[in-house]
Amino acid sequence: GEHEYSIRSKITLSPHYAFSKRDFGPIYILFEIPMFNLSKLRIKYLRIIENYKTSNTHRWVRYITQSSSYVYRLN
Repeated sequence: GEHEYSIRSKITLSPHYAFSKRDFGPIYILFEIPMFNLSKLRIKYLRIIENYKTSNTHRWVRYITQSSSYVYRLN
């Protein structure tokens, strides 16, 4: 089924400066969620073509969701 996730955050500016929303501009959000795949794309089979004799291979896939273009504009 469909899932919905949300995050709530609070940004506190220094009280020494009087910023208006216009002075502050957009907020760029950078985040990383390990072992979560937003696109639901899964790797079922992986074949290593070259044989590396000096290193051991492990059957493990790391899924990660990274922010790329999330921008919040203040009104």
